[in-house]
Amino acid sequence: MWQKKINGKSEFRFWLSNKRSLSKRVKNIAQFQVIQIKPAIIKFLKIERDKFRNIRDGQLYLREVMIYADGRPIMYARTVTPKINLRGFWRGIKGLQDNPLSDIIFEKKVINRSAFIYSVFSKNDDISKSVRNSGHNVSNILVSRQSLFDYNNQSVLLTEVFFKNFEYLRFNK
Repeated sequence: MWQKKINGKSEFRFWLSNKRSLSKRVKNIAQFQVIQIKPAIIKFLKIERDKFRNIRDGQLYLREVMIYADGRPIMYARTVTPKINLRGFWRGIKGLQDNPLSDIIFEKKVINRSAFIYSVFSKNDDISKSVRNSGHNVSNILVSRQSLFDYNNQSVLLTEVFFKNFEYLRFNK
């Protein structure tokens, strides 16, 4: 179940509520690595389909990555946007490969990010199934967050799943 607020340790809650580039912050304190996942089956989550109601699954683009800090998995991320958006500014998403989405998201100051919604771990929710399908243990999930990035009325939905290893990072203010 998605909610507007999240409880947790104050330092971790600060990471979760921060709208700036987490990739950049992690790079400053740990060895950072992104590995793009090539899904065998592309399946969209109900919450993703609901964000793009007038678009069929075949008209949506999905990018999945695992993010590591010092060799530990810290995050699983899903980026979803209508394929038609890939003709404009968002076309850079297709070429990211093993680079973070932040490489294009925080490039332009006019990109608006929505408020976050959060979800706590549930073994049987759609997000947990996606993490399991990516080959990772769902019992390591702490929390998920989701936000929309908008540029010229074209949106990209980002869902980030934080693993327990994320708690070991020390935030540099």
